[in-house]
Amino acid sequence: MKQNKTSKYFKYAIGEIILVMIGILLALQVNNWNQNRIEQKEEKEVIAKLHADFKENKKVLIDFLTVVKSQGNAENRLMSLIGVSKEELYKHNLDSLFYVAFSASEFAFADNTIKNIMQSGKLNLLKNDNITDLLYKWNTLSEIRKTRMGKLDKWSDEQFVPYLLDKISFKQMDMNSNYSWSGKSKLKPDYYPLFQEIELENYLDNHLWYNQQVIERCEETDELIDQIIDATKP
Repeated sequence: MKQNKTSKYFKYAIGEIILVMIGILLALQVNNWNQNRIEQKEEKEVIAKLHADFKENKKVLIDFLTVVKSQGNAENRLMSLIGVSKEELYKHNLDSLFYVAFSASEFAFADNTIKNIMQSGKLNLLKNDNITDLLYKWNTLSEIRKTRMGKLDKWSDEQFVPYLLDKISFKQMDMNSNYSWSGKSKLKPDYYPLFQEIELENYLDNHLWYNQQVIERCEETDELIDQIIDATKP
């Protein structure tokens, strides 16, 4: 202060502060750049996994739809035989038709990737709004599809199958799967009275309706899978 250098030192101090601030800003910029680079890499990996998963899901769904549509075709065939003569009825392999109508139709999608990003909060990694919208639709449609499938299974297990217990031979029906316990029943059940009942027609009609609901939801799922596969192309 005696040498009147206050102004000079003050300017020097401001310059030091500016340099420190510039250094901090540069460090933050480098850190942000590095973080963005890591997130972009992770985003690409997630999108690649989603693409692979949904290509596999496409195959799984096609196989499942084949089974469900076969069930519907078998039930339609059974429906067409209601009320026909005994001679006409026994021209058909009824056990085989019943077996296809009640064939197992379970499946599981490859959904580890989508579950992981949903549960871990990594959905914000995906910068493509179209992909995130499609994934939300996927979750919604999955719940609807599961509900429809649950109703079909419940109707079959709790209503239709109990109705048939004393009317057809499940042992004969299972011959189509070559189970060790299956084979011709010694009781020789007569299916003709069953096909003269209006109840069978109503059971089949309701089962077909549930089956059709599952098919429609699966066809919607198939379209959504195609959209996700297209949106996640590398």
